[in-house]
Amino acid sequence: MKKKSDIFKKALVWGVCLAGFHLVWIILVLLKWAQPLLNCIFKLHMLSVPVQVQPFNLTYAIILLCVTFVIGTFYGLIFYTVKKKISK
Repeated sequence: MKKKSDIFKKALVWGVCLAGFHLVWIILVLLKWAQPLLNCIFKLHMLSVPVQVQPFNLTYAIILLCVTFVIGTFYGLIFYTVKKKISK
């Protein structure tokens, strides 16, 4: 039983990490720092991409966190399972 909980703990770490990165993005959007940051990043890469950050929306922010958490957890499970199979 411990092995199954170990798998899920490691998968949850992936989910929390991915959602955490997106939480930082949400905070940048809320503080209105996201657009200047994107402009700077594109300029440094010598790109001209017309990307406009939309106004903060709490519903979209919560959906973004939930979706990225689920995706991160799913890929964490896949990574852990593949790693376990390869290391045998």
